[in-house]
Amino acid sequence: MDKIDLGVVRQIYEEHIKALFQPNFRIIFTIPISVLREVRMAATLTTETNNQIVTMPVSKLFKQGERYLTNSEPIPEQTAMLTDVMYKRISRELIEPETVNKIIIYSGGVLRELVRITNECCRICLRLIRRKQDDLEIKINAEVLEEAITKIRIDFDTRIGKADYEVLQQTYQEFTPNDPKEQRFLDLLHGLYVLEYRNGKLWYDVHPIVTELLQEKGKA
Repeated sequence: MDKIDLGVVRQIYEEHIKALFQPNFRIIFTIPISVLREVRMAATLTTETNNQIVTMPVSKLFKQGERYLTNSEPIPEQTAMLTDVMYKRISRELIEPETVNKIIIYSGGVLRELVRITNECCRICLRLIRRKQDDLEIKINAEVLEEAITKIRIDFDTRIGKADYEVLQQTYQEFTPNDPKEQRFLDLLHGLYVLEYRNGKLWYDVHPIVTELLQEKGKA
């Protein structure tokens, strides 16, 4: 249930949480990370689950602030793990190694985004194959990835407005919003415009693709 709207999540867990936990077998429920920023919802979930909430952290590819430094390199261990995930979903012969690294960085360390970007690249390649059925050299390369990122960037841009960009700019500059419990910020966190990281302390960063939007608009 981690991908449904926040309003629906609140209704399900506030009004039906007793029923959800009635079955006499183990169930794993997934919820948006933004729900845990709401005091009332977090308290309800903590009580009803007997404090068995497990946070699934985002893979931290860079230390805080390092992603924006020239020639910065992602953390090898995290990169290797996500590379293994990539090659479990797609053959090595169908994607250039340099493109794998770029997809990982664009994902921000979020597995869901890693899959989304790769799937978009695969759709583009399938269209190329239909047009050039005799071309056996088609694979996911830098050109295909650029087209995929452009499409996803436009999708991000069409769903938010000026006030959202102000929250994103604040988060980009300070690694935290003015108010982490503000509904606008929670919506951006839910939509993966903002990513949450934990390494001894809690901090936030703007999704790498959304960062490019901020740069285009002169806000980064």
